[in-house]
Amino acid sequence: MLVKHIVKQGLLLKNAGALSRAAYHGGHGPHSTMNDLPVPAGDWKEQNSQKNAKYNAALITGILVLAGTIGFVKSSGLIHFNYYVPKSLD
Repeated sequence: MLVKHIVKQGLLLKNAGALSRAAYHGGHGPHSTMNDLPVPAGDWKEQNSQKNAKYNAALITGILVLAGTIGFVKSSGLIHFNYYVPKSLD
């Protein structure tokens, strides 16, 4: 039913032009130059330290969650970490 609707409305033919190479590459638009690039502004050291503080907080949070998960799994007995060679069944 969906295929009949698509064929009936001509949606495939309407959208075929949008998928062509010329439309994909934007046709004949203005070309980018070096003047279109963003200009750095502000103190890079301050911005870098703010970003690093955020990244370090995410790193510490991840490490704490990992340690908590390993501790929970170890204490619950769901997984045995096989620290030692298993005893023989004999």
